[in-house]
Amino acid sequence: MRKQLSCFFTKQEIESLARESKFVQRSGQLGGFTFLCLLAFNSDALAFESLNDLTVKLELDHDICIKKQSLDERFNQRAVSFLTAAIAELFSKQLAGGMATLISCDQFERILIKDSVCFQIDQSLSKFYPGSGGSGSAASVRIQFEYDLVSGSIVDLSLNAFNDQDATNSTLTIDVVREGDLVIRDLAYMHLSALRGVLQNLGDFLCRLQANKNVYQLRGKKKVKLNFSRIVRAMTDAGLEKFEDWVFLDQNLTLQVRLFVYLLPERVYQERIRKAHLNAQKKGRQLGKEFKARARLNLFITSYARKWCLRGL
Repeated sequence: MRKQLSCFFTKQEIESLARESKFVQRSGQLGGFTFLCLLAFNSDALAFESLNDLTVKLELDHDICIKKQSLDERFNQRAVSFLTAAIAELFSKQLAGGMATLISCDQFERILIKDSVCFQIDQSLSKFYPGSGGSGSAASVRIQFEYDLVSGSIVDLSLNAFNDQDATNSTLTIDVVREGDLVIRDLAYMHLSALRGVLQNLGDFLCRLQANKNVYQLRGKKKVKLNFSRIVRAMTDAGLEKFEDWVFLDQNLTLQVRLFVYLLPERVYQERIRKAHLNAQKKGRQLGKEFKARARLNLFITSYARKWCLRGL
């Protein structure tokens, strides 16, 4: 693993990150490179090792004698900032390493994609990173990662508790969106408040339509809720694989978007239904007619109306 790390970093680069994050503020025994090696390449059971164990390893592997109290003081917010900066820099180099250019786009200044990943940690950390509770883990963390496909730069890389849900994060971090951005996110992030926030910051969005989300149209002076069962029948009868139209996401008809509808191949639909049936049986539910109709479709919404730009993505 050290050899792999050396493919992306020099020791001097790591020490520079340690100083920039203020983890290292003056010359001392324990520098950024040694600290990173201690945490990243020590063992698979780092969470169960004591401070005394770590000081022994520092002396044996790096010839550094340090008291366990002094080492304990180094585990602070500046250490978190340093490790976050190191991970961000590593991600940036890995993502850009195989691409001379990521995406050439004249329509948007930035194309922001975001998702999160969750994993369990030792239950002794439940005070700081509570898990889902119940039969789930007592302690879990959620890493939020946002990336600009145009510049190749990381917009957000943050460590949060498991119960800091994506929907909450979407509204708390909406300020990063600015004019000329296209925001592409998973369904969990894209509630109405988040979509409105993107538009208020003069950005645009592209995402899938949530499976249980109703959409509306204004026909004459009458508000009509789209019936996807009828849409499936009409597309099948006409031999259409896709179509698009303007719809509203709210009953007050204040948020209008472009809806793109794609009819899925039969084999894909059958696999969706099979998984949905299994999930419904576990919860003692039945699949409704409208759900089955939606399962035949891929549904995307965007605030950016020009068709040629969407095809280019």
